[in-house]
Amino acid sequence: MLKQTAIILMGFALTTSGLALSGPAMAQDNPPPAEIMVLGTFHFSGGGQDMINPEVDDFHAPHRQAEIEAVLDRLEAFAPTRIAVELMPEHEADFNQRYAAYRAGELELDVNERQQIGMRLAARLGHDRLYAVDAQGGMDFEAMMSSAADAGQTALLAEWEAYIGEVQTYMSAMDAPNRTILERMIQENTAETARFHDLYLLLAQMGSESNPAGAREMTNWWGRNLEIFANVARVAEPGERVLVIYGSGHKRLLDDFVDNAPNLVWVDPLPWLETRH
Repeated sequence: MLKQTAIILMGFALTTSGLALSGPAMAQDNPPPAEIMVLGTFHFSGGGQDMINPEVDDFHAPHRQAEIEAVLDRLEAFAPTRIAVELMPEHEADFNQRYAAYRAGELELDVNERQQIGMRLAARLGHDRLYAVDAQGGMDFEAMMSSAADAGQTALLAEWEAYIGEVQTYMSAMDAPNRTILERMIQENTAETARFHDLYLLLAQMGSESNPAGAREMTNWWGRNLEIFANVARVAEPGERVLVIYGSGHKRLLDDFVDNAPNLVWVDPLPWLETRH
């Protein structure tokens, strides 16, 4: 009986040993979850369709090109395997044709962050393509302001004016001509900048029960960013390191979505931007 028990125990030990040995092999067959870094950025071309559109310098100027190189040096250390940009998917094929022409030395890049950061970094890393992950959206500010006025929300409108003035002052300081692009990128990705996303929750309160224009427009805003997140998640296959280059107004929601997704790993760009690796 004792001999039989010893044989059974020895067999169990061999079985568990086999399981232990097979563990690492199994782990190798299952790549780690994708890592996603959302790089909040200002729009290099200046004016656009954002709520506040700052004036910007000529980023083709030699000193600005050198500053862009400093940003690329830091992002390259993250070693993204895929790069996603703020562009509608229907324009992706044309964008990648331009990227191929740039890599072949047949195209000078335009002044926008998709090309100056996205294409240049992708070329450094030898990527064959970039990914377009934007989603359709917009805000009807006139409808929100009118609904607030019609609802007699004078105090809320005054809060809005004060808050948007604070945002404009903050952005004007970031736009100072003596600030480098790296300094600006670092500031765009701080918690201090992210907190200004709270202004959307002022907008959400505008309107009445019969005409909740603010809540309706903010539903569209949250929904658009959720669609962007879904597009990014489709790019972020297991084992990939994805850099997402996006207007900083989107960053707070995209960060929240990535950070809370159980199958993705959120990466803070600040340690990479602040330190030369």
